[in-house]
Amino acid sequence: MVELSIILPVYNVALYLERCIRSLEDQDLDSSRYEIIVVNDGSPDNSREVVIQLQHEFKNLILIDQENKGVSLARNAGMDRAQGNYLLFVDPDDFILPHTLSDALACAIERNAHVAFLGYQFRDVDGNLVQEVLNPEQVGSLYAGVDAYPLSRGDGTLDPDRSVAVLYHRDFMNENHLRYISDIPYLEDGEFLARVLCLAQRCIFAGKSFYVRTTRPGSATNSSLFFSNRAIEGFVRAAINLKKFQTQLDNNRQIVFLNQPIVKFTLLSFQAFISKSFFFNLRNILRIKKRLKRAGMSILSLEGCSSLYFYYGALYNRSLLFFYAAWMTRLAKERIRSKN
Repeated sequence: MVELSIILPVYNVALYLERCIRSLEDQDLDSSRYEIIVVNDGSPDNSREVVIQLQHEFKNLILIDQENKGVSLARNAGMDRAQGNYLLFVDPDDFILPHTLSDALACAIERNAHVAFLGYQFRDVDGNLVQEVLNPEQVGSLYAGVDAYPLSRGDGTLDPDRSVAVLYHRDFMNENHLRYISDIPYLEDGEFLARVLCLAQRCIFAGKSFYVRTTRPGSATNSSLFFSNRAIEGFVRAAINLKKFQTQLDNNRQIVFLNQPIVKFTLLSFQAFISKSFFFNLRNILRIKKRLKRAGMSILSLEGCSSLYFYYGALYNRSLLFFYAAWMTRLAKERIRSKN
């Protein structure tokens, strides 16, 4: 019986893919109990050939081919194919530690968790340990998702939102139709997790190091993608989708919980423009403002937001020019600090 489905979205990662897959196979869980679903997202390199070669060695390795649609829809394809009771997303340039899979799965099963946050390490390009996140204080407790979310983020400086190193109960995900939405090329995890944790009622922290996050040149989090028009359109789409999701809720705690991610993606829609040139992009800024107005987001609800989002959200509610002035002041101060 398949108890776990591990999902790898693959695009142009042939140099790292074998290391990742072998780490998933070097485990203390019988291979009949889990499957590894590799979704080849139209990768132009030889990632597909790497998987086919490894399939001769590992019988629980499944390959799905699709035309390039982006990481979100690749993960969705893996979820739709999955047979396991739990789902685990792994980025193929990351890997997991040896003989850790059995304990992680057993922890989630024992508590019948909707979501189980697993411990992870963050390493730089040279493999040096930068940070280890284990949440030892939370081990043994059961949380609603709205309470687990801030605990899972920590200080948020290195890894603010992650959908990897997390176990998801497949029935919970399917019953609530929880999937990634398309056309969010940057920070798609934040939009997805906001909806997942809004609804999850049984969240746990495993407390043991399990997943190794890495950085590499050319990855989305190390590119100029944030400032692209694609990313800006994605932020708008995320904000509007979360607002629509929020209007379908009747639980006040869940409604308030979603205020901050809605504010975040709304402000991100304008920050990239402002960082480039506010007045040069004024036409596009006004176009986005009009779209948000049609979605009922001319004035943002700030209840439950942290002080940072409350401050900038309040400026946005007054006027984009107030927000613009404050944001430019912040950028100027950051440039001065960096020079000093």
